[in-house]
Amino acid sequence: MPETRIEFSEVVGRRVRLGSWEDQKISTYRKIAENIEAGDWDSAADLADYFTDEANVCFSLYRQWINDLRGFLRDSGASAEEVEAIDADVQSKLTCPDGREWNPHRHWDQYRTEQRQLLASIYREQPAEALENLAAMKETWRQTHDRDVDHTYGLMSAIQERHGAQGIADMYQRVLVPLFSWRYNKFDIDQHPWDEGLETLMLVACEAMRGHLVGPERTGDFELVETDDRFVLRFDPCGSGQRTVRGDWIEDTPARMDPPYNWDVAKEEASWNHFTKGVCLYCAHCIVLMEELPIDRFGYPVRVIDPPVYPDTDRDPDARQKCQWQMFKDPTQVPEEYYLRVGRTKPDRFGSSNFDAPELPDAGALGMPGTG
Repeated sequence: MPETRIEFSEVVGRRVRLGSWEDQKISTYRKIAENIEAGDWDSAADLADYFTDEANVCFSLYRQWINDLRGFLRDSGASAEEVEAIDADVQSKLTCPDGREWNPHRHWDQYRTEQRQLLASIYREQPAEALENLAAMKETWRQTHDRDVDHTYGLMSAIQERHGAQGIADMYQRVLVPLFSWRYNKFDIDQHPWDEGLETLMLVACEAMRGHLVGPERTGDFELVETDDRFVLRFDPCGSGQRTVRGDWIEDTPARMDPPYNWDVAKEEASWNHFTKGVCLYCAHCIVLMEELPIDRFGYPVRVIDPPVYPDTDRDPDARQKCQWQMFKDPTQVPEEYYLRVGRTKPDRFGSSNFDAPELPDAGALGMPGTG
């Protein structure tokens, strides 16, 4: 098995999973299973503990997003009673597979209990029990993650229904600018060398998508290709936005644009959807966060995004869409076509000192959870 290490990273500022890029594309879930089957109990325990680090990035982020989305509805004219009714309607569609009413904190507690059971079976060197506990833990996390995504998406749909495309653009300024300040401002070549920035960008990208449990089996495995000038990551599907567009093949539920959900996709052409109708409202956050905000502040996108477009129901692996991220080894060499589709022009100078962007909020004071 390729070398995998859990260590503190000076560039990221916390512990991360280290190893070659070929190793990074293998899910932590799969690495745990491989180590259990090989009897490498110490490595299995380290990775089982780290799996929660990956999951908690997402869980913490959605706690912020859901509150911000509710707040945006209130600040945009909805009464407290209207926001409560919108939220209740969304949550009524998030029933758990066993019929229970959705409660994110209860499900997270169940996940943590199952993680402790996994660690106990690893410490006791019980491979059959450990693999069974691993599968249960991952499935509980998938259910938790996916219902948080649905919750955010239902609220986003309500925002577009009331305020149109401009409402989505305004909403993302509220939701994403603090996150950009916390996580993405470090990719300014005027402040940090790009070789350091690119390593950080790749590490948090791989970590986040493993945490989102990308892939058709929802294990967190993805495709990673390195070329002379860029890294390309592909997800089939992304566990958040693309599952929303494609539908949940694990629970056999439809795309969230179809009944019983009936939530919106982009209806108007705008820079935040690459001037393309049918892009899901959740997927648009990647365009805003990774393309628009850094272009306007640094002169280049930190990642180039190719999101899926609704509908995406083809189960043929050679025909269905894949979400794609591209990260360039030299950010100043991103082709101009990627600027044009967000309504920008490629500049001839790069770095924040060349742009008069509004001051960002203090990331240290915000205590943001951060994500890829």
